[in-house]
Parts: sequence; structure tokens; C-alpha cells
Amino acid sequence: MSIKNLYPSSYPTTGYDFANGKRIPSSANFSRGSIGTYIDENGLIKTALPGEPRFTHDLETGESLGLLIEESRTNLLTNSEHMDTGWVYQPSATPPTTTSVKAPDGGLDARLFTNIGDRIRQDVTPSTGAAIYTLSVYYKPNTDTTLQLFLFNSGSQANVTFDTTNPSNPTVTSGSGVMVDAGGGWFRASVTLSTATNGGVVESMIYTDDGYLWGAQLEAGSFPTSYIPTSGSTLTRVVDLVSISGTNFSSFYNQSEGTFFAEAKMSFALSQTGKFGDIYTSGSYPNRLWSLYLNNVGNWLTIGSDTHSAILGTFSSSPQSFKVAQALSNTSLTYSASKDGGSTITGSLGKAVTDTSFINIGNNPGAAKHISRLTYWPKRLTDTSLQYLTQ
Repeated sequence: MSIKNLYPSSYPTTGYDFANGKRIPSSANFSRGSIGTYIDENGLIKTALPGEPRFTHDLETGESLGLLIEESRTNLLTNSEHMDTGWVYQPSATPPTTTSVKAPDGGLDARLFTNIGDRIRQDVTPSTGAAIYTLSVYYKPNTDTTLQLFLFNSGSQANVTFDTTNPSNPTVTSGSGVMVDAGGGWFRASVTLSTATNGGVVESMIYTDDGYLWGAQLEAGSFPTSYIPTSGSTLTRVVDLVSISGTNFSSFYNQSEGTFFAEAKMSFALSQTGKFGDIYTSGSYPNRLWSLYLNNVGNWLTIGSDTHSAILGTFSSSPQSFKVAQALSNTSLTYSASKDGGSTITGSLGKAVTDTSFINIGNNPGAAKHISRLTYWPKRLTDTSLQYLTQ
């Protein structure tokens, strides 16, 4: 079959290349009522001002990942970067050493901890109780390649030891933990406590015999999100919101039929049952256009009415990158979808997707989403075209 027969025979009426364009089009509305951090093309952590979208990059390759969309999170730890104050040093009372070593944000002020057998600790009592907490920190070994993170709450604990020589294979005593390469000799390690009491003191402890620490973060949630800097008090990063409405939406959308394509990368918690977030949706129940759904069985594509679902595959690790195309017809109440060039799944909609008047891009909570591309055609493309688009 020729390329001409594979590729869509019609032109899209809207398309966003967030990875290469690195901008929000004038037809869309973006808001975030706080600062937010992202990774630039050099692998450094940078800060975006309130209302400024974040276009982030892969830490290892420098590849542009596109638009970063995250739920709201709060760093419950104070003095997250230098750790000179606001922390208890046990068993000695020796604070860290100020150095001129480059930190993950490019500043020449990473702190060195050299007291063998010591740990640093900070206890917090969240204003709103949660059952799941994640502690994360950036670590660069000096002579010691090991790092231990510990979370404690009302008798429950998470205790994980990492080794930068084998970061993907931590020693887990309790809870769960992940270490990733953060570039420049730095690693970001995180530990998750999923059995916390709904309320009470949450105790965070970090152990290293001889290494640099920076960017400690404790947040209510089952996976670490982008770094939230604090200095003397907690800080909340507000949710990123992107939407298209009014004539900007109606100018490209066809109520009778259409096709959406998205390329994205998501980070999420495999063990957490429930929706981990839409790439994009239109309207509210039962008029959602489509979304990806994760539970403890697999990841799901829901189309139209929330009562309809179809399995696209099973995720075994986080983060996941994928390409998905979905076409539907409100006239015949049928749909087709393909993920990563796989065979199309087809079926009938539970009901027509009606009265759609706007689109939200990626702002349902439950994951960190990197949206690279988003394209819409005002007609239902063929199953062959869906497979070709997602290869």
C-alpha cells in the first residue's frame, strides 16, 4: 500500500507541536497561579513565573518533551535547598558544608554532608491529612555512593537504600523507592509511604556518609512531581490549566465526527487505582471526548459516555511514552482507536458526544503529563490512517 493511501486524505483544522514550538497558541488559554519548575535543554532546573507555561526536557537526552501539565502539589518541607536551617542533624549537631559545587539548578552552592552515620530530619504536620506521601531529594555522591530515605507516620514507615552505581535496583526494606539520573552527576531519589494515617506527624529522614544534597521535597501523593523550592515555609504549586473555548473551539471542531491524535509521556503510580489523567477531554460526564485511564489491571481508553471503556494495553512501569489516535462518529455512534501503531480497536459509543463547547488539555489530576503533539481532523479517519499516525 502506498504512503498516500496510508496518510489521512483530509487536512487537520488544528494542531499544536508543543515539543518544537514551545509556546501556547493565542487560541488557547493557559493559567497557573504560582511558580513552577521545569528542565531546560541543558538539563538544569529553571523556574517559570505564575501564568508562564512550562516546556520541559528529558534529563538524559535533552529531548524536548513538550508542555508540562501537573496537578497541584505542596512541598511540606521548609528550606528545601541548602538545609542549613529548619532541619535536625542527628546524632551530631554539625550542619552541612557550603561548597562551590554546581547544584541541579546551576547555582554554585550545593551542600556537602560528611558526618559518618549522621542523618538529617524534618517533621511536619500537614494541615490536611493524606494516606500517601512521597519524599524526594537530589543526591550527588562524593566518596559515598549510597543514600537512604526514610518516611515515618504513626507506626507506618517506608525505608529504601539507593546506590548510585546501580540506581535502578534499590534495597527496599519497606514502602517503595525510585532513583533516576538527573544529569551532571546528580540523581533524584524518592520514597513513597502508602499506608500513612490520615493526619498526624510525617517524619522525613535522609542519610548519607559523604555526599551532596539539594532540593528535598515532601508531598502528599504517590509519585514525585517537579521540584517546588522552599525557603522558610511550605510552598504550593497550583495546577496547570489549558483550555480552548468559544469561537476558537467551534472554528475547528466538528460535532458530527472527528479524529484526535496525541503524542505524550506520563508519570504515574502503578499501584494506585483510579484515573491518572486525561490527555484532553471535552465537556463533562457524559460528554467526555476521550481520556486514558489507569487502574490495577491496565490502562484504558474511555470514549464518549464514561460507561464505555476499551483496553489498549497494560503499563508495567512509569513513565510511559505513547502515541494515540482516536476517531468517532456521532452519526453512527461508533469509534476506532490505535495506540503506538497497534491494531485498531472498534466499538459502539454508549451515547452521542453532544453539546461539546470547549476542550481541556491534560488538566485532570493524577499524573505528570508531557504533551508533545496534539492534532484534530474534522472527519473520522480510516483505521489504517490511525495505525499509520501512531507508528
